[in-house]
Amino acid sequence: MTAGDTARIEVRTPEDVWTFTQRNVPLWDILEFFPRDAIGPRGPADAPRPYEVRPITVETDLGWSFETDIQFGAWVFRPRSPKHMGMMRWCRERGLATGDAIVFERLGERHFALRRERPS
Repeated sequence: MTAGDTARIEVRTPEDVWTFTQRNVPLWDILEFFPRDAIGPRGPADAPRPYEVRPITVETDLGWSFETDIQFGAWVFRPRSPKHMGMMRWCRERGLATGDAIVFERLGERHFALRRERPS
């Protein structure tokens, strides 16, 4: 994969809007888009991964960024309270709606842009 590549998650239903703004965004369908060593353990009590886990940086279209890994088994960015910079906060502040798409763009090996696309 090279810089400029993109991956999309469609917001298909009102239930998706609720899940993305109240829980988290499942990354299962685009998991291969991110580096494999960005997948960390499920929780602190779990055995460490058989490799060094290296986080990624996500630059949002809202002017802030967050560093994260992907939670093994749940296949979401590491959950954070919406008070902190992270995926749930971005979904809430971005005002996701049915029909939108969440778009990730590769900027570098461990660096991604995040934006919302609205249908035209």
